[in-house]
This record gives sequence, structure tokens and C-alpha cells, in this order.
Amino acid sequence: MTESEAQGEWLESLPSIHQVIFLTALGHCLTVAGRDSYIPESEELEHPTHLRQINEIQHRVAACTYELLVNDSTESFRRSIAHWVLDQCDQRMLENMQWAWQTAKERVLKAIQQGTVLQ
Repeated sequence: MTESEAQGEWLESLPSIHQVIFLTALGHCLTVAGRDSYIPESEELEHPTHLRQINEIQHRVAACTYELLVNDSTESFRRSIAHWVLDQCDQRMLENMQWAWQTAKERVLKAIQQGTVLQ
């Protein structure tokens, strides 16, 4: 089993509300990861291809979140999010996506542990 398959299973194992929280945290982390594409102290991009890829991933994460909220979500789409995030060929992009996934995972697990999740 690949890492993205294992993480897709982990995501699918969560109750729907926790999936939404994770995906929302992931969306936020992806915006931070996208900033790695910027040239510091300028409006220019060092890695426009990375930023475009991250934007596509954010689009899918937002769509998955929406579908969960309106109860129109499929298991295969939810599992595919891990593939989109974690299956990267470029090492720099992979490191950014692993950071985003892990940080979002830590946030949702902390919220669950602390009992701060809305019901």
C-alpha cells in the first residue's frame, strides 16, 4: 500500500465532520505551501508551475469539502485527495505537500483530542 493510499484510508475513516475539519485545515495549509513559489520581497514567482499545481489541489479540496457539507460526496473522490496532495514527482513540491498534509492532520487530531469540534 502506498503512503497516499494509507492516508486516503485514514481520511475515509474519519467521521464526516472531522473530514470537513481536516480538509479545511488542509486548504489553509496549501495556501501557506503555495507561498514557497514566491520570490521573496517581490510580486514575482520562482515556481509558477508549483503554484498552479497547488491551486488545482486546492480546487479539489474545496470541492470535496463542499460535497461533504451538502451530503453529496463519494468515497472515491474523498480518497483521491490524498493522491492529489501526496503523489508528487518534484521533491520540493512533495516536501511542501507532505508538510501541508501532516500539519492539517495534526490540527484535526488536536481538535478531536481537545473536544473542540462542533457537532
